[in-house]
Amino acid sequence: MPDLPDWGERLVAVVVIVLVALALTWLLRRVLSRVARRVRGALPDESPAGKRARTLASVLGAVGIVFIWLVAVLTVLDVSGVPVGPLIATAGIGGVALGFGLQNLVRDCVAGLFILSENQYDVGDSVKVAGVEGTVEAITLRSTVLRGLDGARHVVSNGEIRVSTNATRRYSRAVVRVPVAFSADIDAALKAVRAAARQMAADPALSGDLTGPPAVLGVDAFTDTGIELAVFVETPPGRQFAMGRELRRRLVVALHEAGVPLATDTGSPPPPPEEDEPA
Repeated sequence: MPDLPDWGERLVAVVVIVLVALALTWLLRRVLSRVARRVRGALPDESPAGKRARTLASVLGAVGIVFIWLVAVLTVLDVSGVPVGPLIATAGIGGVALGFGLQNLVRDCVAGLFILSENQYDVGDSVKVAGVEGTVEAITLRSTVLRGLDGARHVVSNGEIRVSTNATRRYSRAVVRVPVAFSADIDAALKAVRAAARQMAADPALSGDLTGPPAVLGVDAFTDTGIELAVFVETPPGRQFAMGRELRRRLVVALHEAGVPLATDTGSPPPPPEEDEPA
């Protein structure tokens, strides 16, 4: 069989390179599809876990495909006799310049990739990020969208998030501090607080909103106007705000019925008695 001419050998090499790139692209998509199904589990595609898995798969797939075909194009150019050294050097200089211009965007995308992969929070969670609190409405690779309690919509760049606080992961907790006057009978106040907490735990209408009995911690702090008593309840995720308001209402009613005065601006402790001057 006669040898192929030089251009024929190059054409065969180009075809082989393209076929290898296509095979790698197909394999990458299959692997990412399996990873996405494992991350999603048995949940539907429209669930937060399904959306997170789809986002991760699309991002990693885009990066992988760009890398595969970039290497394929450079290899084809090299086989075709085109010097790729100057192209790589020029691309490197351009990449450095572009990197300086887009460093904030790259930082946001990298941070978003870690947020999604680590499952720090999902859509619907109540979180605090970058000094902003609210309910997560959307998570993208570049930003996190929160809806505040006042209805304000906050868009936070993922690169600005150093600490994320999730108040709705597995369970939530409503901590209530009750200010009573310095002149109040603390034992009577604690008795009234415990009674109100027991009544709340025994209310059948709230059985699905409490994951355990309220815990009365006792005297928690001294302030300029009185003494603070602390009590908390554990709730399912997202129910801590409503249960905290209900607990405060019950505590105020119980303390008024027990005759325990709440802290006011005039509730400061009386001044110490003056010492008699020596005769």
